[in-house]
Amino acid sequence: MLNAPSYHSPSGWNALLSPRIPRTDLPMKRRYKTIVIGAGITGLAAAHRLAELSNGDPILVLEASTVGEGATSRNSGYLLVNPGEPSANATDFSRDWAQRQMGMAQAGIDWLKTSAERHAIDCSWDETSPTVTVAASPRVEAGARQTHEAYRALGMHQAEYNRTSLSQLAGTDYYSYGFQSLTRALVQPAALHRGLADALPSNVTLLEQSPVTEITGLGPFEVRTSKCAFVAEQIFITNNLHARAMGLNIGRMVGIFTYAALTPELPADELSKLGEAQSWGLLPAHRIGTTLRKVGRRLLIRSGDSYEREQSSSHVRALLATFYSNRFPQMRSHEFQHVWGGVTSITRNGGYHFGQFKPGIYVSAGCGGAGLARGAIHGRLLAELASGQTSQLLKDRLGMKRPTWLPPEPLRSVGAQIEIAIAKLQGGRER
Repeated sequence: MLNAPSYHSPSGWNALLSPRIPRTDLPMKRRYKTIVIGAGITGLAAAHRLAELSNGDPILVLEASTVGEGATSRNSGYLLVNPGEPSANATDFSRDWAQRQMGMAQAGIDWLKTSAERHAIDCSWDETSPTVTVAASPRVEAGARQTHEAYRALGMHQAEYNRTSLSQLAGTDYYSYGFQSLTRALVQPAALHRGLADALPSNVTLLEQSPVTEITGLGPFEVRTSKCAFVAEQIFITNNLHARAMGLNIGRMVGIFTYAALTPELPADELSKLGEAQSWGLLPAHRIGTTLRKVGRRLLIRSGDSYEREQSSSHVRALLATFYSNRFPQMRSHEFQHVWGGVTSITRNGGYHFGQFKPGIYVSAGCGGAGLARGAIHGRLLAELASGQTSQLLKDRLGMKRPTWLPPEPLRSVGAQIEIAIAKLQGGRER
């Protein structure tokens, strides 16, 4: 991996928006109270919270690529409060652990909603469209039913769906079972991402297309970029997987690429084949499964995994077209207007890097695809930690597990490839 994220294709979500001019003009100032490295959802949330707590101290946010093209703008736009993977065994859920996880995610969603309203961010915030966790095979259906019962034991009574009701909702009889997901809202992720960047307070400077090449010093720190060097009293590293490239021995993460596509806008007769609801979301009950959204007269499909390297656009297009055709054979065409990939960081045990890495350096990395909600609250809590704030949410976050050891290459690569292959085999029809 390089210091600067690089993808074969632009984000389809971002491509639907009007062009945005990146902030690339070098600021006159070279010294800051805080430098935040990474302007994804976590970095922006941290910068917003730092600005609230800093009494006007200058803050610099460095982004290696362009806001709207990073991983934050490449996801499926679900704001979830899942306490764990839907495929987890019911016995894995403890009430206390689940409630802490869900409370943190909900806090992130609450802040995102408040920010979208306060700054008039047009991100198609949607709390009413049905979203369902679905299963297509007997083994995964059994696991999904266990998860549903686990949620019931936690006091959550999620509606259930059979093949007929799923077909009515989404126009496909591919799935045999589903239950109402723990999605609290659906959004246009690139619009939300860009809106949060454009709403940064006046004491926060955003500099894009400026990958960090080196960090030196024990405090103050010198942060070298491809353009110039800056100095800061403290540093926030919120660039997820790319934290590995900072030269600070932040590891125990691997990169997994996932892929998505959007159809062109569909005519009314084709759109009607995608079920009765104007918009909906289907989430897989297996981690290797396919995510779907009917949104804005289009269909979004997200699936596929690869280790550390992005697959070719032609391969991804063909793969996703197959998954599309399998679920909706009635459509006249299975073509896409936009196809793209995005990388997330995975740790062996699902733990996060979170907290003070060393004096003056704070890190949030290893998200595991946890999504916009958890990314947002992690950024805010990291800012509060650095500012000496205390809260039950912060205590809960600090009490969670950290990443465990990973074997060195080439054993790491071999092991990851085997795990992906096994997951694909076990996933079967869920892909």
